[in-house]
Amino acid sequence: MRPRFPFTSARMAWAGLGLRTRLTAFLLLTLLPLVGLVAAMVVQERGQKIELARHDTFLFAERGAVQQGEILQQARSALRMLALMPEVRRTVPGRCPQILAQAAGLYPWSAGFSVAAPDGRQLCTSSGMPAPSIADRGYFRRAVETRQLATSGFMLGRVSGKPRMAVALPALDETGAVEAVLITGVDLQWLSALSAEVAEASGGVVTVFDAHGTVLAREPDPTGLTGRSMTSHPLVQEIMGRGAGVAEGTGLDGIPRITGFAPLGDSGARITVGVSRDRTVAAVDRKLLLGSGVMVVLVFLTVIGLWLLMDRLVLRQLRGLLASAERLSAGGFDPSHPCAPHHAGEIGEVSRAVHAMGRTLQSIALKDPLTGLGNRRFLDGHLARLGGAGPPPDGAGVAVLYLDLDGFKPINDRHGHPVGDAVLTEVGTRLLRSIRDGDVAARLGGDEFVVLARILPEPARGADAGSGSAMALAARIIHDLSVPLTAGGLDLHIGCSAGVALWPRHHPDPAQVLHAADQALYAAKKAGRGQAVLWREGMPA
Repeated sequence: MRPRFPFTSARMAWAGLGLRTRLTAFLLLTLLPLVGLVAAMVVQERGQKIELARHDTFLFAERGAVQQGEILQQARSALRMLALMPEVRRTVPGRCPQILAQAAGLYPWSAGFSVAAPDGRQLCTSSGMPAPSIADRGYFRRAVETRQLATSGFMLGRVSGKPRMAVALPALDETGAVEAVLITGVDLQWLSALSAEVAEASGGVVTVFDAHGTVLAREPDPTGLTGRSMTSHPLVQEIMGRGAGVAEGTGLDGIPRITGFAPLGDSGARITVGVSRDRTVAAVDRKLLLGSGVMVVLVFLTVIGLWLLMDRLVLRQLRGLLASAERLSAGGFDPSHPCAPHHAGEIGEVSRAVHAMGRTLQSIALKDPLTGLGNRRFLDGHLARLGGAGPPPDGAGVAVLYLDLDGFKPINDRHGHPVGDAVLTEVGTRLLRSIRDGDVAARLGGDEFVVLARILPEPARGADAGSGSAMALAARIIHDLSVPLTAGGLDLHIGCSAGVALWPRHHPDPAQVLHAADQALYAAKKAGRGQAVLWREGMPA
């Protein structure tokens, strides 16, 4: 006698079941993949929601860091623009405070502008009020010693007590010595707007730490943590030990939080955005519970529907087949009765339809300037401020150089936008190296650039004052941009044409001077490219 294996016993037990029971078991087995899929989707969706919260907090923090970087770039540009104005550099009484006040009104992030002597005495302020010496400030000493733009870390203002960052730009005289230092303060007003957006989206908290772990700003701050050192807090230690990322742990207020963080430039400060992990998970769980309930109802309705469908298409037909068989036994066979294999095929189709439905339910819904130069709006603002200040009284002015790259379009068309972008980035770098500190360079779009360069008074040259130095600068830029470069592993060569116009010599309106420089550029390109042309009366528009 052969032994009875478990498989044989199971097969005999299955054969002993009634047809209706076997059909029900068949339906349940058919739906098992769908149930497993629903369970997997529940787990996956919960994990994705938590990961989405981590992703969003990091994006908010990174956006705050980018926003602060853009504000610092605007601060540097504003100081360079003010350095072009003799009234500011020489702290002309009446005019200097007026110009600084106008500049402060243009930038909502500004805590004020001032001009200090090399010894730290503040000679002119946008508020018109006396201000204490800043000779002891590290950023001021660096600006004077290096004769380069310098920024501070975040610090609390001496008068306001609010967190700020200072930017200092030394203005050099003709001998290269520091004539004055232009200063502006950058506050954290943008933090409130970012915090409101974060709170609306997730109920989160935005915090800014200095390089030593002290809370400089916090929105909202019901527990009064602003100004307190949190260096010993484990979450702060983790954040300060890393550059950027996401951390999970107990927040400063004792609430478990998912915290995204990013550095604020090279100041050592950090901006963090934290959301309550419990709140995030609770919202996800409620949503997943609702989804699971819908899926349970859907599975139930599917089982019932399929059971009724099989009863109609299979059992009824089997009963008819049985009746036919009985009639056959009695000699009354019905040849029009459908055969069983046909019904088996329908059962297979229904099974595949259920699996297809499961697969359908599985579907799951996730300025940057290239050159580092100013843009068109930035340039228009500079020109408007020059026009508002009026022509300088001592014969100084500004040279406007309108530049257009020669040979850039073929490179961009042949090698693609990534190589073209790399070329534009290198052009921006070379332009910044070609101009003096205090001059301004901007990209208007495409391969068009504009340089605003200060023209110092030259009484001995009379009507030719400024044109010689402007044309020399244009020639230098053309030469620098014509040096071969490497981009995307390719050795490339571009050129440059320039149109030059002088303000206020050629027109009292700076915008018209820019138009004149554009006309001169057209003449330069028409004359054969790779050269600079000074605007003169009668040039075609």
